[in-house]
Amino acid sequence: MRLIRQRILSGLLAGALLLTPALAFTDTTGHWAESAVNKWSQEYGVLQGYDDGSFKPDASITRGAFAGILDRFLQFQAAAPAGTFSDTKGSRWEDSILKLNAAGVYLGSEGKALPGDSITRQQAMTMVARAFQLGGTDNALAYHDEAQIAGYARPYIAELTARGWITDAAEGSFRPTEPLTRAELVNLLNNMIQVLIQTSGSYSSNVEGSLLINAAGGAELSNMTVTGDLLIAPGVTGAVTLDNVTVTGEIRNFSSVTPQILSTPAEAPVTPVDPVTPVQPTPPEEPGTPGSGDDFDWGIVVVPTPADPSAPTVPEQPAGPGIQPSEVYTPGITTGETIDYSDRKIPVYAGTEQNQLRHGDFIWAADHPDRLVYIGSQFRTRFGIDVSAYQNRASQNETIDWQAVRNDGVDFAMIRIGLRGYSSGKINEDAFYRQNIEGAMAAGIETGVYFFAQAITVEEAIEEADFVIERLRGLNINGPVAYDWEMHDSSYRVYGTSPEMATACAIAFCKRIQEAGYTPMIYAGTYVSYVKYDQGAIAPYLCWYPEYKSDSSEKLCPTLYYQPDYWQFSSKCSVAGIGGNVDANIQFIR
Repeated sequence: MRLIRQRILSGLLAGALLLTPALAFTDTTGHWAESAVNKWSQEYGVLQGYDDGSFKPDASITRGAFAGILDRFLQFQAAAPAGTFSDTKGSRWEDSILKLNAAGVYLGSEGKALPGDSITRQQAMTMVARAFQLGGTDNALAYHDEAQIAGYARPYIAELTARGWITDAAEGSFRPTEPLTRAELVNLLNNMIQVLIQTSGSYSSNVEGSLLINAAGGAELSNMTVTGDLLIAPGVTGAVTLDNVTVTGEIRNFSSVTPQILSTPAEAPVTPVDPVTPVQPTPPEEPGTPGSGDDFDWGIVVVPTPADPSAPTVPEQPAGPGIQPSEVYTPGITTGETIDYSDRKIPVYAGTEQNQLRHGDFIWAADHPDRLVYIGSQFRTRFGIDVSAYQNRASQNETIDWQAVRNDGVDFAMIRIGLRGYSSGKINEDAFYRQNIEGAMAAGIETGVYFFAQAITVEEAIEEADFVIERLRGLNINGPVAYDWEMHDSSYRVYGTSPEMATACAIAFCKRIQEAGYTPMIYAGTYVSYVKYDQGAIAPYLCWYPEYKSDSSEKLCPTLYYQPDYWQFSSKCSVAGIGGNVDANIQFIR
């Protein structure tokens, strides 16, 4: 990772950068992060304390507040349009969130920024790595719970780990889905950056570690050595000059300013450092969704199409217009009523059943406090889970004990059979799909499968269905086959797909699955359900809807306008025989 060694140069006077220390916080004396807290709050003001004199080092941080901290740290300039997210209007963090979004750091989920949600450790590490334009690495992770780390976050966490910046993995556990605490954040910043220049001026003392310049007016560095990296924040617009300065790490320039090299030690060759070209970040997977289209998913096996050496060479023909949505389905009929969703008026379709589930219909089970139980009278229900290679990686010997799963009250299981990469478009199979299907069925669990789809044409949707059908040969599953088409931001290949084409792809997949003798089902979150799918056209197929609940949920029921057949209500359920968390579901049966 050391791209520039003993080449272009920099350093500074650490002592001159310190602000007058404030009084010590009332709750940090003796805390493991006390020195880092004092440095980054009292000296640099990146993270402030509270009016009562406390710092609350073990309190969590919201996603919005985290954006504000990163913005103060790097001073981002450009901002995304105000309407980028549907839930930031009026938020105190809106400006910072929009700046981070423009920088490719804060991508959100289904058009929402979720600024009030606590940020998890893996989400935070991902945003930090994107903010500092660290491309990630495929190094193996030695954490005990590494299998629980989402595919989108894995390369970034591996990069930060390799650089020695993650030092709070207690007893070898990374704890990816736990909320990041204020102390953990300042510890990470302290490990990454040793000195921060916030005020323009001249600096000339050596720095042991890395130096970040975020003073808008720039800085003059002279006669010094920086033993780590020299970083120039996006908000720097004034001149940065290096006179007889040595940087033994990298010079990472995120600004629009090119540093001026006045002289170098021993007259070494001078190479100007241009601004860093931003790297497109790996998009996040929505927390808890049944599968990830992440191209960094280590739980998949790439299945290339073998070439037939005996096949004659055929001249490539220009691509035709392809199968059009009008050839696949007839649009549903609307009733004239609308649903209010994210400042939109969503039409209601005729021939669809309105959601019959209400807040008082569910309670948390006394013997399983992480499982919801239906106590209403309109439906018979069954409890189920969905799993992928992530659960195998978290389990002993990478094997789920399906008999233990059955004994723990699981009636059905949805197994990820494969996925299409959301950027590459490659089709992959889950490395453990056959093992999981055979194990679940042998234990007497009704077994279905799902495919993480990224089809942008009807032809691709049919290709995905055929991929699934081929892998199901001889397995004789007795549950549904689900089409899981997701789109979270502009880095997904399906971004911009019209509602007509998205609906056509879902229906084409389901028709193909039905023709093969299986029961098709469509998995879709709120955004895709309302904005991308014609609910009238997909009404004949089973509906699987994700919406996660906790003790603090205002409404303890699915809030989709339409009646779901399956409800994925949690991503943090514990089930015997499976390591780590697993998604929990309820099936509603008339």
